[in-house]
This record gives sequence, C-alpha cells and structure tokens, in this order.
Amino acid sequence: MYTTMICDLALNLLIKELKTCPDLTFASKMFGVMAWIMPIFVGLSVFGGVNGLLFTSSRLFYVGAQEGHLPILFGMIHYKRCTPTPSLIFTCALSLVMLTTSDIYTLINYFSFIQWLWVGVAILGMMYLRWKKPDMSRPIKVSLAFPVSFFLCCVFLTVIPIYAQPVETGIGLLIVLSGVPVYLALIKNKKISPAVSSISAKITTELQKILEVMTPEKEE
Repeated sequence: MYTTMICDLALNLLIKELKTCPDLTFASKMFGVMAWIMPIFVGLSVFGGVNGLLFTSSRLFYVGAQEGHLPILFGMIHYKRCTPTPSLIFTCALSLVMLTTSDIYTLINYFSFIQWLWVGVAILGMMYLRWKKPDMSRPIKVSLAFPVSFFLCCVFLTVIPIYAQPVETGIGLLIVLSGVPVYLALIKNKKISPAVSSISAKITTELQKILEVMTPEKEE
C-alpha cells in the first residue's frame, strides 16, 4: 500500500511539489473538491499506527521487567483487566517527556533511527535462531524470504540516516550505548545495595496497592 502511494506521488507530482506538501497537492490534483478527505485519512492512519505502537511498546517494558531488566513493578498486570498498567503509565510519561522538545523533526530522527536499528537487530536474531535452532518450537513460521526482505528494509532505513544526518544519528547511538554501563552494573553484576533493594521493595508494594496490580501466574 505504501509503495503504491509513493509511486502515485512520483507519477503525478513535480519535484518542487514533492518538496512542499505532497499529500495535499496530490489530493487536490486527483480528487478536486474532495481533496479534504486526504487529511482525514492521514489522521486516521496516524491514529491507528500510534494505537498499535502504544500496545506494543508497553508490552516491551512488561517483558523486560519479567526478564529482570527493569523494576519488577513494570512486569505486573491489573488483577481484573489483565493489562500491564504500570508499563502503560510509564509509556505515557515517556511520551509526554518527549513532547517537551521544541524541535519535533529532531525527535522524529532520533526515534525512527533507534526504532529501525533495534527492529533490524531483532529480525537478525530471529534469523540466527532459525539457522542455529531449526527444531525450536515456533507458533508462527514463515518463509525466510519475508524476514530477509524486511531486514534489508531496516538496513536501508538505518544506513541512510547515518549518511544524511550523522550528528543526529550519532547522538541517538550514544543514547543507546549509555544503557550499557547501567546494564553491566545493575543487571549483569547485580551491584545493588541492600538499602536500595529495601526501599525499592517498599515503593513497589505501595504502588501495587495504588494501581491494583499483581505478578501474573506463570503457565506450566
């Protein structure tokens, strides 16, 4: 769908029109008086994408907490609705912090580069497991042509920003690498003082009561 849309824009618009506002210019040329529907459909598309991202990103914090990479509170779910309430609140808080920036384009560059970088790493890890552990149980198994094609797209979306905007992508990489010493100190070596562990346990207990969350039961 996206490929078809890009082809339509390239075939119907001039280069200088593509540099301004291609969606509205395309809609005016193709739909005439009905051009107003283009912003509505763009808004619906963005809403659907953000809605899906909200579901997936909060689950990433949830799984990370269950693996011991984040505070245990983020690995808890609401006792009635079974939703990861702490992770959803944390995702909302991070989103609000990101919106405080005055340069939205820089934020988009940071976010998109880091997102596609780690999506590519995840796809590469999946293909590695398909090679090293072909007999592993997999609920869904597709042809390797799909992950390979998607991985190449991720490489393209990661390499091009490095060439076009090296400063922004370099800062994004530094932000990612800043988590390495935290992981080595707090997760791998577990260098947490008993006092900090005690305070963390008390805070977790109180937040459990407020948010009405609990640790999910593991399936046998």
